Amino acid sequence: MRKLIVGCAVVLSSALSSQSAFAIKEFGEAFGKYYVESSKSEEFKKLVGEAKCNVCHIQGENKKKHNPYGDALEHAGLDKEVLKPLLKSDPEKAKKEIEAVFKKVEELKKDGEKKTFGEKIKAGELPGGNVEGKRTTDKLISFVSPVEADFKPLFDGKSMAGWKINENQKSWAIEDGAIVCMGDRSHLFYVGDEKPFKNFHLKAEVKTMPNSNAGIYFHTKFQETGWPKYGFEVQVNNSYDKDPRRTSSLYAVKDVKEPAAKDNVWYTQEVIVQGKKVTLKVDGKTQVEYEEPANQEAGKDFTRKLDEGTFALQAHDPGSKVYFRNIQVKRLD
Repeated sequence: MRKLIVGCAVVLSSALSSQSAFAIKEFGEAFGKYYVESSKSEEFKKLVGEAKCNVCHIQGENKKKHNPYGDALEHAGLDKEVLKPLLKSDPEKAKKEIEAVFKKVEELKKDGEKKTFGEKIKAGELPGGNVEGKRTTDKLISFVSPVEADFKPLFDGKSMAGWKINENQKSWAIEDGAIVCMGDRSHLFYVGDEKPFKNFHLKAEVKTMPNSNAGIYFHTKFQETGWPKYGFEVQVNNSYDKDPRRTSSLYAVKDVKEPAAKDNVWYTQEVIVQGKKVTLKVDGKTQVEYEEPANQEAGKDFTRKLDEGTFALQAHDPGSKVYFRNIQVKRLD
């Protein structure tokens, strides 16, 4: 797991103690700009000033241990090792990335609580708990996004139930509620529903490590070995230097040349198939729209023709490590 960038205390505004300081002050400045300076609650400003580093940490415990809000920031992409160099080379870009993570985390909430972190902040409450940063329950935040109406979860976050590996079993594992692939070529097929998927809306959260390659297949079917012959592959590749096709490409059909996501940061890949049309989105932004020609014929080696089938995840090679979680689908038939 990445090291959380959130250090200690907050440099927020002139209204707060000048002795408060995050290990990386730009984080505190961003938090102050977004949440403290704009707050109409003097009590909230006071609470943040008293909490200092415990906005994200827990008083008296190792700084590697965070309260639920700190955990959420880490999972959303606040990476100290990535951000520190960026703050030196391009401080404005780094600040924008911090702000983007704030926005993403506002929608999350801790297990057992009705309010999201954003709603707590708007209500003048500390997102991470009391001024000591302690958890109010023993549960950590759940990073399994709520299953949307009419969507069905395909992965339970803790087992391979409903999935079947073909070759190289050791290429797959489960870590922190995510399916992880790293190893020799292998494909993990969804077999939890015998009824094939034809028209559907698939969502999956994905995170790539640097120089990693993987894929998400649809309209495919289980095969014992080799690259899946049936269906299409949605590319997972933000920086893999041996393949120019980037994330959200409809592989070798309609390719994306510029990465739509970043390594070390979770992004949401959507795949929508309706009739002869395929739409691929990353974090809500459309990357590919493909309308299959009426006279399209299946290829000999790879069909790449709309039909029906199941889904599969790809482990590409031993040097590629990719995470998948919150996989859910809605039938559009």
